[in-house]
Amino acid sequence: MNAPHRATGFFTEPLADRDADVFAAITGELGRQRDEIEL
Repeated sequence: MNAPHRATGFFTEPLADRDADVFAAITGELGRQRDEIEL
């Protein structure tokens, strides 16, 4: 069986460096949850 290939740094590289779009989405959502009232 072949082991799945994982890119170097997958678990050690910061998300902002690895995938800036995902990082921005998560950061925006965290800010929204902290700063806005959900009714």
